[in-house]
Amino acid sequence: MSSPIPSSSTSTLDLTSTPPSSLSVEQSLDDYFEYNLSEWQTHESQYDLSDTEALPPYVEDLPPTYALKAPEPLTLALYLFKFGFLFPPFWIMGAWILLSPLRAPSNEIDAEDGWMADKTEAERARIIEEMRKTESRWAKRCLWALITFILVCLIAGVTAWAVVRS
Repeated sequence: MSSPIPSSSTSTLDLTSTPPSSLSVEQSLDDYFEYNLSEWQTHESQYDLSDTEALPPYVEDLPPTYALKAPEPLTLALYLFKFGFLFPPFWIMGAWILLSPLRAPSNEIDAEDGWMADKTEAERARIIEEMRKTESRWAKRCLWALITFILVCLIAGVTAWAVVRS
């Protein structure tokens, strides 16, 4: 391997003979330090990866993300509870779900075109059970919101009646 430092071919920098605009920065540094940067061969280094192909990524797929609990399925009672703050009679309809029977979709339809046809019977039963629990939970919340709303209206009505009467 040859030495990166030139041995005897050094030149001195003479700024008076050449205008500064025609000298490149690299050339002026080479002349000043008496060292030619273009002779340095970095491609011979074992750490220089410019000529080789890029390494594969460490992870092919992104790692899974974890949540503290699985998200709840979206149900009618959930929407009735949320929109009940804009229109309180929705809470009545949400609480009515507690009185109605929660049935699974009928299996009369062809198995290929039916509800969640790609799931097994056990998976469908588990999903229906989870949806029933969630629907009942939000229906109870609708009932409690309705009771609270009625109590607040009664207290406000009695207070207004007492103020007007006195």
